[in-house]
Amino acid sequence: MVAYVLIAILMLAETITWIGQNSSTTEHISIDTSLGKRMRVNINITFPALACDDLHVDAMDVAGDSQINVADTLVKRKLHLDGRPLSLEEIKVETNTHRQNQEARERLMKESLPENYCGPCYGAQEEDHECCNTCDDVIDAYNKKKWRADSLFLTAEQCIREGRDKKEPKLMTKGQGCQLSGYMSVNRVAGNFHVAMGEGIERNGRHIHTFVPEDAPNFNASHVIHELSFGPDGHQNNGSPLNSVTKIVKEEHGTTGLFQYFIKVVPTNYIGMDDMLTESDSEQTGGVFETNRYFYTERFRPLMGEDILEELGHGPHEAADEKRKIVNAGSGGGHSNKDHHRIQNSVLPGVFFIYEIYPFAVEISKNSVPFTHLLIRLMATVGGVFTVVKLVDSVWENSQDRQRGR
Repeated sequence: MVAYVLIAILMLAETITWIGQNSSTTEHISIDTSLGKRMRVNINITFPALACDDLHVDAMDVAGDSQINVADTLVKRKLHLDGRPLSLEEIKVETNTHRQNQEARERLMKESLPENYCGPCYGAQEEDHECCNTCDDVIDAYNKKKWRADSLFLTAEQCIREGRDKKEPKLMTKGQGCQLSGYMSVNRVAGNFHVAMGEGIERNGRHIHTFVPEDAPNFNASHVIHELSFGPDGHQNNGSPLNSVTKIVKEEHGTTGLFQYFIKVVPTNYIGMDDMLTESDSEQTGGVFETNRYFYTERFRPLMGEDILEELGHGPHEAADEKRKIVNAGSGGGHSNKDHHRIQNSVLPGVFFIYEIYPFAVEISKNSVPFTHLLIRLMATVGGVFTVVKLVDSVWENSQDRQRGR
């Protein structure tokens, strides 16, 4: 009876061990030799105090590729300051107002143009007889072709006639928030993507942002990251470190600043894990699911800083430069040893995601122990139990015989 109980316990233990071996995974590192691949970046970020009209996403990398104002794969959703989405009626009112203003500009333009005027689209027209009579028409045609339109303001006759070539930077829109969601496709090399103040443009081979410096405190860089992942959508996103990160700029920092996330992206391949693969994944990769994991560090630099000036005539700072002396003297002096002054730091308000790609890949495979191994281990367990029980029984009988012989 004891033997059967021991056999049952040991068989159960062997089965649990075998199941555990089949459910575990093995990781090993290999050199990533892939070249020319692209990487998908999934984004879902809410800016609770930044209007959608002022939200522009730019991306660039060390290979020289840049994407200005990415819009074709990203969706902007207008929000109230309390987080509620704008209603369809409110959006309709905004659209109608914009359209009325545009029609008024078109009427003024037509007064100085012939009635049969048909403006060129500079190769972006879908049909030969299509006309682009306004600067916005040319820009829309370029956007449909996914051509860069930033140079049109300086070259297109419509934009020059409307004075858009001398366009002043737009002031910040207040009273709204925005939710940004969607994805981008970038080269799998080091680079960055960012949401920063002003419209990004390429000038003399450099990426710059145009805005009114005095308007910088109105660009509220507060944000909530609902999702940020690198790789196919819907896979491994729950484990992304930046998910649910909330950064709200406090009043002591002047409502804005520069947020920087330094991200290390690790290419990760899941091998033989069919539960993670969709049908299309399996067909394209042959049962290997390619994605990316990452970790990050962060830094925040407020736009408004505090300059602490030593008061005149105290300690070793008596020989401070003349400029600091003038500032201190004008502050009243004598009420404390230090005067506190708010100054504007030289930072571009916004949120920057700077990423690097590790030169190696992590391969994760599921352990697979054949069922025959379980049968062999169970038979060995049964045989071992019977052998031990028989040995114990023989020792017991011998001891009993010796006692009876006495």
